[in-house]
Amino acid sequence: MTDNVAMERLLERLLAANWDDDEAEERHAKSRARLANEFLRRMAVWGDALGVERGWPFLKLALTFDPSIEVEPLWLERLEAAVGHGLGVATKEVVTDMFRWVALDDRPEQRFPTLDDPYEPMVQLLERGGEFVTDKGTIELTYTAVFLRTRAERSVQPPFAIDPASLTAVDEAERARVADSRAKTPVKHAGAKAEHDVEER
Repeated sequence: MTDNVAMERLLERLLAANWDDDEAEERHAKSRARLANEFLRRMAVWGDALGVERGWPFLKLALTFDPSIEVEPLWLERLEAAVGHGLGVATKEVVTDMFRWVALDDRPEQRFPTLDDPYEPMVQLLERGGEFVTDKGTIELTYTAVFLRTRAERSVQPPFAIDPASLTAVDEAERARVADSRAKTPVKHAGAKAEHDVEER
């Protein structure tokens, strides 16, 4: 039996995400990188807890927890229809696993009460700028990239704070750093901006 209420809640969050929003991707580049790092940590921790043997980094946690769990394709179809195009391979794989996971309701939490929700970091990553791709050992986020690293390395990684205040602080600190850097090198920055404007035209 699946939890349709939980899947509706997840779908609502994904429908409200900033899909195909370059400005959001740039504005949240640092926080999205933090979320990707925390997602990888949680994948490793849950993979160890469930004894998942293969598939790093996008482990099939729900299917390992309950091999009979499956969800109708209409959930992904509804999301792609709202986004206006099909999702990329990696994003589609993770989103499908998200729906399977929430379909389990609170069974994972009951069995592993001390572990964090494995997919919450990825939901927030998508909310803050849309899709990602993988390439040669990295998660690519347009304006930054995160190394996958090994599962063993990720499993011992300290957790990252991903509450709204912490994520906002990360992005604001990066904007301040960039502004300070540009203020110290006005000539170089002006030249770079001119080149960028030419490329846009």
